[in-house]
Amino acid sequence: MPVLLNADASFSSKQELLDLQEYPLSGGPSLDTPSPVDSQIGSPIGSGPRSPSSPGTDGPIQPHIFTGASTLPGQLYGVETRPHAKTPMGLKLISTDLDQLCGWGALTPKAIQVFNTPRWVLFFLCVASFLQGMIINGFINTVVTSIERRFDLRSYQAGLIASSYDIAACVCLAFVSYFGGTGHKPRWLGWGVLIMALGSLVFALPHFTTPPYQVSLPERTGMCSANRTSPCQDKEGVGLSSYRFVFMLGQFLHGVGATPLYTLGVTYLDENVKSNYAPVYIGIFYTAAIVGPAAGYLLGGYFLNIYTEIHLTTEMTPENPLWVGAWWIGFLAGGAAALLVAFPILGYP
Repeated sequence: MPVLLNADASFSSKQELLDLQEYPLSGGPSLDTPSPVDSQIGSPIGSGPRSPSSPGTDGPIQPHIFTGASTLPGQLYGVETRPHAKTPMGLKLISTDLDQLCGWGALTPKAIQVFNTPRWVLFFLCVASFLQGMIINGFINTVVTSIERRFDLRSYQAGLIASSYDIAACVCLAFVSYFGGTGHKPRWLGWGVLIMALGSLVFALPHFTTPPYQVSLPERTGMCSANRTSPCQDKEGVGLSSYRFVFMLGQFLHGVGATPLYTLGVTYLDENVKSNYAPVYIGIFYTAAIVGPAAGYLLGGYFLNIYTEIHLTTEMTPENPLWVGAWWIGFLAGGAAALLVAFPILGYP
């Protein structure tokens, strides 16, 4: 007989367990759910006398019933007895997220956090590569003849100016790749774009430090024959030809600033994008670098149709051999644009 009673009690307890798991969801107040301490201890003393059935039959089984019932409904009603266990984890996640916010040092405003996505990183890097291609591969090749004419440079001197970019890239490539790969990549990229912007401003500097370009005696070119080039160069050519060192410095800064762009920029994109989308992002990045020279040729040709001294009027036309276009506008605008792009790149984590 005790065996039969235990079997019946076991069956009834299972049925009550199913009822209890569904009943608190309907809001019924008939069953008293024990306190979380009693449910964890599982003592029959605290839960046995509260049984609605006879105490002799279902008393020892009630702790199992209430323990099962308090597990599921307790979670639904927020009766979790360990809320403080997740608090340190939450604080730890917040502290690590602070290192992943966009900003400059302690300045991390919430308004700029919308730009903290791989797509915006790709956008700013594409703008930087576009400006690099437009300035170095577009403007330089377009205005080199005008610079030779304006500052009385020889062909080999113009070649030294153009090759200064490659010399700087060869010198800084290994250094930037090693130290930048183990350091803060956005800072290396941002400072590189800043140096490139500085190089563009230095390249345009001779226009503002030289006297205005005016051709008053076009026939003077016929007077200066092969055996009398020195007097003509003593008056004008020597002072202006020394500006080739300023152009070489600007090109050297271009090379230093553009070195991190195609080494660390691709790595930074690859590290922050899923492996499926990394080829697409890198392809878009290189596409912007290819479109840049095309825009540089178009804009450079347009600027060369404007007289170099934009505040003066002249009777010469672009067909005149002594015509010098506004070669400096492209470098001034490109340097200012690179300066603006460098600050968002510096703010990325």
